[in-house]
Amino acid sequence: MAEAVQEEVDLYLRKSKKVRTEDPRDLLSVQTQEELGRAWADKNGKSVRKVWVDNLSAWSDVKRPEFDNAVSDVLAGEVPILWCAFLDRFTRKGAEEIVPILGKARVIFDYEGLDSSIERDRRWILDRAEQAREFSQRLSFNLRSTKATQRKAGKWLGKVPYGFDLDGPDTRKLVNSADTWRYVLHVFESLALGVPARMLVRALNSGPHPIPSPGGGEWQASTISKMVWHPVYEGWQVMVAQGATTGEDAVFRHPETGERVSVLAPGAEPVPPDTVRKARAAMRGHMRYETQPSSRKYHLLTDLARCAGCRGAASGGRSHVCARHAAGKSCPAPVSVKRTTLEQYVTLAWFSRVNSGDAEDELLWIAAERYAGLQDPAGAEALAEALAAEKAARVRVQRIAEQQAAGMYDPPFDVHLPRLQAEARAALQTVTEQVAACAPKRLDIGWLLEHEQTEEAWEAADLPLRRDLLRLAIRRVVVAKGVRGQNGLSPDRVEIHWLDLPDPWEVREELPAL
Repeated sequence: MAEAVQEEVDLYLRKSKKVRTEDPRDLLSVQTQEELGRAWADKNGKSVRKVWVDNLSAWSDVKRPEFDNAVSDVLAGEVPILWCAFLDRFTRKGAEEIVPILGKARVIFDYEGLDSSIERDRRWILDRAEQAREFSQRLSFNLRSTKATQRKAGKWLGKVPYGFDLDGPDTRKLVNSADTWRYVLHVFESLALGVPARMLVRALNSGPHPIPSPGGGEWQASTISKMVWHPVYEGWQVMVAQGATTGEDAVFRHPETGERVSVLAPGAEPVPPDTVRKARAAMRGHMRYETQPSSRKYHLLTDLARCAGCRGAASGGRSHVCARHAAGKSCPAPVSVKRTTLEQYVTLAWFSRVNSGDAEDELLWIAAERYAGLQDPAGAEALAEALAAEKAARVRVQRIAEQQAAGMYDPPFDVHLPRLQAEARAALQTVTEQVAACAPKRLDIGWLLEHEQTEEAWEAADLPLRRDLLRLAIRRVVVAKGVRGQNGLSPDRVEIHWLDLPDPWEVREELPAL
């Protein structure tokens, strides 16, 4: 008699706090979950097909690829059963992630003894999922409240930045490190004097006694960049304190006073403000120094010019040519245009477009806002983060609307829809307010309205700044392959994508309103 084929089951395991130093499957709690899952399979005569492991939170909007794959497989019928040790390992988002599986797939929640394929268990699963969500919300609120209080008091909450030590576990103020602060000053002072970042990296990594980087290994140009832009070296609290290697973190401002908050203990010194200003100007490329020029050549339209034939980069040397074609790859209509000719054409078009506007011209306000970002990179970073959060909130609105249209909130699940809609609206309103708060409060477009002022700014600018000025108003420059016998450039061959118009290369979908 042929041996009966065992029904298969997938196991979904999750470690709630991300651990970066270990393989997820080596974590003790994950191993315990897997043992429970295999024991359940043996007891019920099933065979384990695949083990899915996430080392991520189940509450945040971080993508959980293993979870998505596990749910996708069981919904598609590739495996008849998905097992999870605890319901809160599966999700802490409540009905939002539970409803799609009910009545469509079989999921076992071992500890709770619940089976989504059993009619009487469905209500219990929903209730337990909502309880897990409420617990997570309360815990998250408590943590945020505590951290907000500590941040307002100037306590450093994350990993201690390179160059500093903590003055104590309770006060959590920063003091200059006797071992590494001198290296921080060396980095800032070298950049302020005109030493290129890559040359500085080589100096720090060379010699009989190379200086360890903040991570303990070799220095990188990116390490120096993150250090230079981090507000902690000016002594200021940041929005999300994760140590000295987080990049351009936004400066935290006290919610009641609007003032910046110091994280330095009495007697601790920041990097001198003038040194910080010069180092950052050098990193932006807006200061000239008598130093060895970089071997890497940048031109006015580098990374802005694109080939119309394949939409790829049109790299620049003496000419802007299709990068794919130059690399031996296929392009239906590879572009080749003299670099100086294209630069002159685009520059004249930029002047014409900018100076033809008036005080109501949307492009000029976009340009002014981007110029303000050049002057205040930290503020621009905060605005970018707020815009990203707003986009995520709109995606959540869209997801709920799509689920509703697909019938996932038909009775009896309709009782959860009003709460989910209200939460999505509130989240979207909050991040929209954050975007407004991060946007520059005062923008000056006067210099863009006057041709003489614009021309003076252009003539006084070096190449890096001229590159920035073009990008205040231009998204990209698309150049088509020339036609034999036709000389010169025209709008038929050169298409400039201005920032005040929708991106013609981006497919836009309207997000439904709740």
